[in-house]
Amino acid sequence: MYQFLNVKHEDRFNDLCNRDRTHPSDIERKSLFFVIAGNESLYKKVDHIYDFKENLIKLEVYEEGFLTGGTRSLIDLAFSLYGYGTCDVRNLFNSIDYENSVLAIEAMKYRFQILHYPDYYSSGL
Repeated sequence: MYQFLNVKHEDRFNDLCNRDRTHPSDIERKSLFFVIAGNESLYKKVDHIYDFKENLIKLEVYEEGFLTGGTRSLIDLAFSLYGYGTCDVRNLFNSIDYENSVLAIEAMKYRFQILHYPDYYSSGL
């Protein structure tokens, strides 16, 4: 089962989904917000990343000076989970710290709904 990093991450995620009026079944957009909410720098700059009036990502974020190697990699992941662009997994994990690595893994689990199935493990597969 995927997990939020902490209560603050979950609160920020809910805030972004509410601001956007995200449909409950829009897992791609929710995955984008999962990543943004999990990183304080990205969350603080969310209006540079996402247009809440038009409900679209802002590709010009790549020209912003606030992105570091790690936050740029997280944006690549978030946009890829949203359905735009690609994310190089090797570059992603080479450029982020432990907490953001956990965030990235949980975001992928969230996007693809990879849950823990006890029956799978007990079946011997």
